[in-house]
Amino acid sequence: MNKRSYRRYRKSRRWQTKRRTILKRAGYKCRKCGRRHATQVHHETYRRIGRERLSDLTAVCGGCHKRIHGK
Repeated sequence: MNKRSYRRYRKSRRWQTKRRTILKRAGYKCRKCGRRHATQVHHETYRRIGRERLSDLTAVCGGCHKRIHGK
């Protein structure tokens, strides 16, 4: 999936539903630091973008998500 398609996918209802499910399942707590309010969902693998399993996704706070991606 190219960047343009990925951006479009992230705006889709399908992604928003998965995102909400992951955040709710985590109790809106970051799975990396456990302290901050999780507002983002990280893909543990990009192999199945668009067909991800819930186990491919992790609720994270913005700070941890940046660290995961080296930013």
